[in-house]
Amino acid sequence: MVAITRATLARQLQTSNVKVTKKRVAKNKITKKRTRTVKQRKASAPSSSSNSNPTQATSLPLQAYNDAKGKSNIPDALAFDCHWNPVGREYDLGRDGAFMGFSILIGQFCSDGQLTDTAMQKPIDELKMKGFQVKFVKSEDECIKELDSNQYQVAWIISDMHINNRNIISSLTNFHSSGGAIFLFADNTPYVSHANEFLGKKFGVTVEGDYYGTKILTYAENGHQQKGHFGQHDIFTGVKNLYEGITICHPVYSTEKSRKTFVPIATASDGNTCIAVYDPPASSTSNEGRICLDCGFTKLFINWDAAGTARYIVNASCWLLRIENRFT
Repeated sequence: MVAITRATLARQLQTSNVKVTKKRVAKNKITKKRTRTVKQRKASAPSSSSNSNPTQATSLPLQAYNDAKGKSNIPDALAFDCHWNPVGREYDLGRDGAFMGFSILIGQFCSDGQLTDTAMQKPIDELKMKGFQVKFVKSEDECIKELDSNQYQVAWIISDMHINNRNIISSLTNFHSSGGAIFLFADNTPYVSHANEFLGKKFGVTVEGDYYGTKILTYAENGHQQKGHFGQHDIFTGVKNLYEGITICHPVYSTEKSRKTFVPIATASDGNTCIAVYDPPASSTSNEGRICLDCGFTKLFINWDAAGTARYIVNASCWLLRIENRFT
């Protein structure tokens, strides 16, 4: 992926010189008036190499996150919606416009009649508000081409019943191992194929199930694995109540180690994990990106305006980028 420079977003102060001038005022008193001149450092030029590290850029970003980062319970918010989630973009994880220069690829492989281009425009517009550039494709062949272009830092994959081009999994694996982050969306079986195949190869985790949910999950500080709750996590910034989805699958862990690696952060009303994440440890020598699995993708087009959905989806996309690690 191509290294990114964001000179328009980040300029550091290099030196500052203070000039002192004298100004006469009444009664022959002299006061000193200070004027400040600033020299700005010119940002480095972008690399033209196609082998540039996708996780790094050459200039510092503006503050990417709001002060509410990591807080679900915000009792002093100015207003709340009908689900008691705080109203206002200052309660999102990411600041508006702070993610300019970064790109998200959305691969929609599910052909559900309700998952229309018009429906998908809502999440796309919200991502653009944060500054992301967004590319939306509907075929595995086109998705593979885009993944291999090294132009994206985050990929959304909306699973279907079948995989038509097996190369999509190897392309996703290469994308992830090169620093790309992946947001996997699955739903009830059989709409799990892409998530199931990728997670099986990566963690030995499978995805299955057809639970009719429709309940509201509630925040609890350590509620990651409590039935009907989600726990503290940056993804849930500004979200106290969250719609779980309509028809929901869940990950099946083959070992306890896989559960500790691909970590549940929300548990559906049936007691099964419905959101899980992978966050490479800071000590890791690999260049892997983050991963998030959502087990009820109907929230993208049927329930976008349900409790907490829009904020959670955009928060997760900002978190996946791991912007703090993409600058040198």
